[in-house]
Amino acid sequence: MHGLLILLVFLLAGTWLQSFLGLPIPAAITGMLLLLAFLIFRGSIPESLQAITRTLSPWLPMFLVPVSVGIITHKQLLLDHGPLLLLILTISLIPGILVCGWIMGKEDASR
Repeated sequence: MHGLLILLVFLLAGTWLQSFLGLPIPAAITGMLLLLAFLIFRGSIPESLQAITRTLSPWLPMFLVPVSVGIITHKQLLLDHGPLLLLILTISLIPGILVCGWIMGKEDASR
């Protein structure tokens, strides 16, 4: 349960930082970058964070359902702003991919 608290604290920190500084990137991405910096600075991944990520990982496809519904229901918005949205999506995926890859590399090295 401590791992989930760690994730929530970094999400809240990202939300606060994004609203305080008016950053043009989503708060969740800001929180993920803060988490990445924390893990790099710490040099290891807390066991509770590893446990919660193993628990939540199978549920990741469920997060795609709201996105799929949004694409269908907001077709005109997608047609109007599609290229910009694609650029934002591409840029926002990079930190997630880096954090996941780094965590998986650390987990494999600890075995």
